[in-house]
Amino acid sequence: MEQMIAYQGYAGFWRPGDIVEDKVLSDSQKAETLLHWRRAVSRLAPLASAEEREAYQKLTMELSTALKHVDNSTPTPHILPGRSLKPS
Repeated sequence: MEQMIAYQGYAGFWRPGDIVEDKVLSDSQKAETLLHWRRAVSRLAPLASAEEREAYQKLTMELSTALKHVDNSTPTPHILPGRSLKPS
């Protein structure tokens, strides 16, 4: 069976989880790559057959899960240490 276009990978990565597990990319690079991939999927999905659209939907869910994992892997404070929200 021929591979559907939804599963041909992106930027040298076969699956979204491969980006999450990459040891070279920073978390921001991982997030940027996943977001680019998700935007590409959202542009291509409406042009796909019904069977491929289902594959695109699954891939979109994988991408969203991977993004959540990257976002949660290194929590960053909303306030810089030593700074207060109260006006001086």
